[in-house]
This record gives sequence, C-alpha cells and structure tokens, in this order.
Amino acid sequence: MVQVFISYSRKDISFVELLAGDLKKNGIDVWYDLSRIEGGSRWRAEIENAIRNSQYVIVVLSPASVESEWVEREFLFASNLKRKIIPLLYRPCEIPLGYLDLNYIDVQGEKYTENFNRLLRVLSVVPTATALPSSRTKKPVFNIKTEYIVAIVGAMATICAALLSNLPWIRGIFTGQTPDATTIPIHLQTVEFVAPESAFTDSAMLEPSLVPTEIPTWTPSPVPTETPSATPYPLEIVDPKGIEMVLVPAGTFPMGGDVDASLATCTTFIGLGTCERSSYENQEPQHDVYLDAYYIDKYEVTNDSYKTCVNASVCAPPVQTNSSSRSSYYGEYDFRNFPVINVDWIMANTYCEWRGARLPTEAEWEKAARGTGGRTYPWGADIDCTRANSVGGDNGTCVGDTTAVGSYESGQSPYGAYDMGGNVWEWVADWYSATYYQDSPFENPHGPDSGENRVVRGGAWADFTISLVPSAYRLNLNPSHTSAIVGFRCAVTP
Repeated sequence: MVQVFISYSRKDISFVELLAGDLKKNGIDVWYDLSRIEGGSRWRAEIENAIRNSQYVIVVLSPASVESEWVEREFLFASNLKRKIIPLLYRPCEIPLGYLDLNYIDVQGEKYTENFNRLLRVLSVVPTATALPSSRTKKPVFNIKTEYIVAIVGAMATICAALLSNLPWIRGIFTGQTPDATTIPIHLQTVEFVAPESAFTDSAMLEPSLVPTEIPTWTPSPVPTETPSATPYPLEIVDPKGIEMVLVPAGTFPMGGDVDASLATCTTFIGLGTCERSSYENQEPQHDVYLDAYYIDKYEVTNDSYKTCVNASVCAPPVQTNSSSRSSYYGEYDFRNFPVINVDWIMANTYCEWRGARLPTEAEWEKAARGTGGRTYPWGADIDCTRANSVGGDNGTCVGDTTAVGSYESGQSPYGAYDMGGNVWEWVADWYSATYYQDSPFENPHGPDSGENRVVRGGAWADFTISLVPSAYRLNLNPSHTSAIVGFRCAVTP
C-alpha cells in the first residue's frame, strides 16, 4: 500500500482533512499529525517515524505553511531521507528556495478537482473508477509531449499505418521542424491519444504507463466552501482598533458531542464519581450546522484592549481589579496582555459593539475552536499543560491563574485562534437552552430568542474545569455574573 505523509500548517487543516479523505478512498495510507498522534505520544519522534515509513511526502503550500517552522523541519528531514516530495499549491505564496527544483501541483479552488488525478498518477495509483458525467460526449484525450513521440512510434507497431498517413508531422519530428504547439495530436481511427503530462521534473517522480484505452478517473470530493473563491477574504485581518482576527470560512461542521465520549474523558482525568452524565446531555444530539464566513479574535480580549474602551468612556471597568492569586491585576503593566476578567455579559457585549464587532454565536465559537473534523479539543484529542492553561496530570492546575494570551503555541485551533481551551471561559451571544440542539436550525443558528442565562464556552485555568474544556461542552451563567475565570472574545461578519 502506498504510504503518504502530509506536511502542512494547522491553518490549512480543513483542506488537509478533505485531501486525506480522498486519498484514503483510493487505497492510500495517509498520515498527518492530528490524525495519528495518540495522547501521551512524543510529537517529534512520532512525526519522524511517520516520514521514515512513508514513500511520499506531500507538502501543502500556503502563506501559513511557508512561515511554519515545523513544515520546514519536516521538509528537511524528508529530503535527508531522500523521500519523494510532492508540493501542492493550496494558496498563493512565495515558493521556498528548497522547492524551486520541484514543479508543484496547483490545487487552488476548482483546480483541486481538475488536478487530483495528476496527484494520483504521481503516487503511481490507478484512480478508482467512477461514472463519467452524462454531459461528456468526447472520446478520451491524453496529451503527448514532443519528447514522447519517438517512444510511441516504436512501441505502437499496430498503428504504424495511421502514423505514416500523417507524414508532415513525422518529417517534422526527425528534422526538428515541429509545429510550435505544446502537444502533437495523432489520430487513430476515432480516438485521439496524448501521453499524460508529467507533474514533476524531479527524476524521482514516476510517469504513468501509456495505455491506448480509456482510463477511468476518480472524481474527488468537491473543495469545501471553506476555500472561498468568489470572495477571497484574507486569512487574518487587523480591525480598526488594532485587534488581530482570524478567518473562519463559510461551510458546514458537526456541532455538539457524544455524552459517553465526554464522560470517558472526564473519568480519565478526575475520576469516576466526579463526572456526571447530566453535565454533558445538553451537547446532544450532534448535528450539522452551516455558517457564513466570519472573523473571530485571534486572542482573548486583554486587559490593555479593554482598558482602551474604558478610557474612551464607553465600557465600565471590571467589577474587581484583582485576579485569583494577584492582588493587583487589571491596569497593571505586567498583566496588560493577560485576558480581562470580572466582566459580565453586558460589559463584554458593549466592548465588542464599541469595536464595531459583536460577541460570537455559540455555533461560531464552537466551529472556530474545533474546525470541521469534530475535534475534542482545539488541537486534537489529548490535553496537557503544554497545550492549554487548565489542569495538569496530577489533578492540579497548570498555572493556578490566568496566563498571557497566545502562550500555548501547540494549543491553537484549526484557524489559528489561541486559548479556545482553558485560560478563561468566554461569553458568547446566545441565550442558553439545554434542549436547543434538538431543534437547532441548520443555517447560522443564533440560539433561543430569550432565556435566563447566557452561554459561556471553552473552560478555564481552574482545576475543576478539566471535564469542561472539551470544545463541545456548554456551560451557562447569569448575564450579570462576574468572576476571575470568565472573559470573552469578539467576532465580526466580513
């Protein structure tokens, strides 16, 4: 079985999951970090072993991957092992120096569907047969480069007569006076043949066999709406108040979670008896939700950012200026880049409106946290103190109070948002209903029209939240509630 390692940036995870699914449908064993690293595994060692065991390394090229230190390391490691490297251009970017001697396959937007079969041929895989579209009436056409013509003349003795009937073209081959066209059509009865064009100049890439019969093609899954083409929004923006925001593209994702799986996670960390089924029943049933594109804050709103709104006489200051372990927190220079706390729902909503934004809906928050693959946490399946400010393996807290926003590089969500698990709970726009998921609309749900409590998401640093950090978990608080473990972030529609 062909084994493939995919190197990519986490910001491109939606495309990687689509690509991996299509490759698996064609019998290819696919490895990428979030798919195969188990809890407790040594990250670097697992990646190195996966590259050693793969014949091919696919590198998904995008602005994010070009800047990724991990993608660069994986490329260098694969090159040293002399693995066959296949670059896929997913988003426009400056091609790194190490890739300049390799031709890439363009998979941007609709070109993914067009060029997926080229990728399979490079992987020496015969595409799975599917029915051709009913509108297709032409006979199959294969492109032949000039350099293949001599081989074809020698190998296809059965069509000598047809070749000889086209003497001007044959004379051109041997005299060097061939037409300027990039391909030379050779007609045999009613079928036109052209040799497939090689996807790579790298000599390690294999050319497919030339077969004078129709080759069935695999039709890959359509590129999800998460790769916007009609309106190519930038992946990141800075709003008028100087706040960084990341794009969550339009598309569908599975919202909610499984009660038994959540109970198992809770039991693993804090023990049976402390975990109650009733705490998780409000996240069922899991259901598909479509959301239009939106931006969400890259980081939780900080003390410094909130103070700007207070200084503008728009926002009320936090009801307390201390944190759990610090007698002076809000307004202190050392904690300017820490999440603002001790703010209620109205205060959070006022701040977002001052920025020309809004609180995210519950659905928007969850998709931004876990992507389209239904992850347990923003980063994948396991949890420890290197990924989130929550609790450690000894049932104690990782830090015991808030940490500066963006401190956990390996804890990013698929779209590059930080601290969506742990640090502080985050207010969202929705009123709370335990049964809302039973009738939730498919498109852009905004929660119940009214209620007593508002929803908070994401867990916090406090030790009791280990069972609550999973991205599907729903907690509700009175809108007037304030505490040292609740903050927020904002969203905006493009």
